[in-house]
Amino acid sequence: MGNNSVGKTWAKELSGLVEKLDVAYRSGNAQVSDKQFDQLENRLKEIDPQNSYFQQKMKLLSLDNYCFSEWWAEKARNETMIVQPKFDGCALGLRYQSGTLVAAFTRSGKDVLEAARTICNLPVELPEDGIAVSEEPLEIRGELYGPNLSRTKSQALAGGHLRKKNPTGAGLSFVAYEILGSTADEIEDIKKLESWFFEIPPTNRTADPLQVKRWHKEWLAGELFENLPTDGIVVKVNFGKTKKRLGVNSKAPNWAIAMKN
Repeated sequence: MGNNSVGKTWAKELSGLVEKLDVAYRSGNAQVSDKQFDQLENRLKEIDPQNSYFQQKMKLLSLDNYCFSEWWAEKARNETMIVQPKFDGCALGLRYQSGTLVAAFTRSGKDVLEAARTICNLPVELPEDGIAVSEEPLEIRGELYGPNLSRTKSQALAGGHLRKKNPTGAGLSFVAYEILGSTADEIEDIKKLESWFFEIPPTNRTADPLQVKRWHKEWLAGELFENLPTDGIVVKVNFGKTKKRLGVNSKAPNWAIAMKN
């Protein structure tokens, strides 16, 4: 058996293992450590970057919510930070091919393309601006939520919509806040998403950690993002180079953090 055949067999076996471990993790029954999973996934990417595992799956990471001061001191010191509402609904990942919506996934990996197409403010075609219609897949992350609803009702409405056999999209909106895999600055990506006719979140910018804490206090008092169903605020590093340097782990990006109650 030639080296090529051996490589294909090894890639197939590794792909099966990674998929099995990924399903277990998404089901809350992790079978290996985050570091071990990252090593296996990275190895698969090295030997078979076009493997169907990477083509089909869209990993929607969570956000860490440990002490903001510690995160800032370790990760974001002297950096411009972006502060946005943490929407309470259902996370959704969208994939566009040549400007056309071709896939939509929940955090668990469920394919909800047909349900996504019923959301009135979710573009199924992107403008031909030379970027959105590239032959390379474009993946966008956001949240399906209920405007003018409480966070509990927003989450329930979004979750129920994605479970229906014949969803209508009634009462729901989609807000886009991340271009997956982008190395550009956050502000640049937000402007790009808006130019593609996505709803974008209210976005504040500061380099002062005390200002972030003030905004968090305003949110706790119901004075910031008060008209949106939120369960906290999200703080991100703005600069693309810093995001790339900090990277992500198997659960969350190191360049962003959630501040809740």
